[in-house]
Amino acid sequence: MLDIVPPEVLSRIALHVSAETSLPPVNLLLTSHAIHSSLCASNNPNLYASIFRSSFDVSAAQRRVGSLNAVDLTRELRRRMGALARLGWMVRTGDVRGVGDDQLWVIYVMLIENDGKNLQHLLAPRGEVHLPTFLQLYHEQHLLAAAVEPGFPAETVGRSLAIWIAWLLSGYARTPEERDERLFVLRPYVFAAQQYEPYFAPWTMHNLPLSISSPTMPKSNPFIADLSPKTRRVEIEWYGRQLELSPPILTHAAILRFFTKKTPAEIVVAESDPSGPAPLAPIMAVAAAQAAAMGGLALPGLNPTDMAMDIDDISDDSSESSGVMDRLTDLVSDSQLHDRDFERLRRCFDPLTCLGMPRTAWRGMLDGCWEGNFSFFEFEAFREMVAGQSRALYEGPFGEQAQVWKLKETYVRPIGSARGNKGKGKASAQTEAQTGAKSPPGLPLNGPMTNAGFPTDQPSSTSAGLASAAAEAATVRETIQRQVEAIPGFEVVPDDELDEMLSHPDEEAGLEMLLTGTGHSAWGRFILKGRVRAWDGMASLVKEYAPDSRGKWIYRGYVLAGDVFVGRWRDTFTPEAFVGYEGTFILNRR
Repeated sequence: MLDIVPPEVLSRIALHVSAETSLPPVNLLLTSHAIHSSLCASNNPNLYASIFRSSFDVSAAQRRVGSLNAVDLTRELRRRMGALARLGWMVRTGDVRGVGDDQLWVIYVMLIENDGKNLQHLLAPRGEVHLPTFLQLYHEQHLLAAAVEPGFPAETVGRSLAIWIAWLLSGYARTPEERDERLFVLRPYVFAAQQYEPYFAPWTMHNLPLSISSPTMPKSNPFIADLSPKTRRVEIEWYGRQLELSPPILTHAAILRFFTKKTPAEIVVAESDPSGPAPLAPIMAVAAAQAAAMGGLALPGLNPTDMAMDIDDISDDSSESSGVMDRLTDLVSDSQLHDRDFERLRRCFDPLTCLGMPRTAWRGMLDGCWEGNFSFFEFEAFREMVAGQSRALYEGPFGEQAQVWKLKETYVRPIGSARGNKGKGKASAQTEAQTGAKSPPGLPLNGPMTNAGFPTDQPSSTSAGLASAAAEAATVRETIQRQVEAIPGFEVVPDDELDEMLSHPDEEAGLEMLLTGTGHSAWGRFILKGRVRAWDGMASLVKEYAPDSRGKWIYRGYVLAGDVFVGRWRDTFTPEAFVGYEGTFILNRR
């Protein structure tokens, strides 16, 4: 009887049959050759596109790639159902050692595209994969297995995706592994700064893309930093097309997983058992006193008395910081949260070939108040870890301290950039006309990157002080003025012209963002000044305590989905060519 049913009615029947399971109408397809011919994907892609739309979210993909036709959705349905079926089988058998990157990409993409439907396949009782169980198995069979092997675990696409999936899922379900064991396997990616790349391109390169490739130097000395640019390119299938992009950065998710959602007692220190290393001492004072003994990791000029910080100081701040860390955003409830991050993965996978992101992507990204923590690893253990001693990595003590930042964004442009001048400064335009050579992109700064590229001979902007709101505002204005003065040929963009410049691609390409601000921690008040790398949105900020000069540090990181600012700080005394003393930071928008 079904053989004589009109094709459009048969498609409606098939769609109804598939509504419960999200699967193709297999039973109908097996009924007869005529029905199979009418309902198969090659002859009826509209049916499978309708099944996809009824079962999965499509708004995010349409925003990110444009229009999707029936064939695109049919191919994605086939890919997803195949990956989910295999993952579901692995979970039921309790063995996920054979999971492939392709299957993990399916889960990751489904999470960052979720607007309600995708998650039903991963968490619902009748879903194809119970994701918390999968993550527990992956933890045991991949992450833990790698952690107990000699040396540092390799940084792989699969591990990056798995840790990111676990972080994205934190707001819905916690994986059942023991907390201590989870911290153990994440320690390498959090603290071994010299082993795992936390940036889309080396932090010392601020004007990208590069015009020529830099030679890759063999790394025989563990204290020499690897700053050669590398491609992060991978290729995945996405809605029937091959997509080039970067995997999400592993260390970002590891840091977020490691330090978020802790009790006050857990925030203070992850200490070893009584038979392990001694309790946490004044770590920064020890760092200053012992720095001279460490190859390239030298901290000259630090006063151990000024740098000293007791464990009691950390404990006093932990109650405030735990409240900050407990405000975990539901990261998979709205796919729009991930639009900018996904676009960055697509545009910033190679510092040689990728043009990077438009300047408009970063406007308002950092402006405002932030609060969170920075962490620090015991210096002697850090030195031993850099030298290759894995025991120091897994057993070394660390601490955290709360801090609050208030940042202001300032856009600058080449002097003379205006409507009709194509976004070039007058001097730049004249030079190009005379020589036929284009001016290099970015800011003409020649200072050390440990000072965010700004010259180090500028005096600190502390004449107004930081004792009151009015004094802070005056200090910020003075700091901005000195930042602009350090950039020859550039001027501040007036607010009434910024919108117009950002709306014209030929003009917005000449814009650069400066960052200025103030903050405080248990050490005292400090000034923040730096810039944003337009290519990928990496912020570089120098944090200098004032007026008593308790230290100077450079922070480098990214604002990710959920308005979380994550990255690493580093000492500014060690030359950038060497491995410096580093820690991590997380800040949440207030």
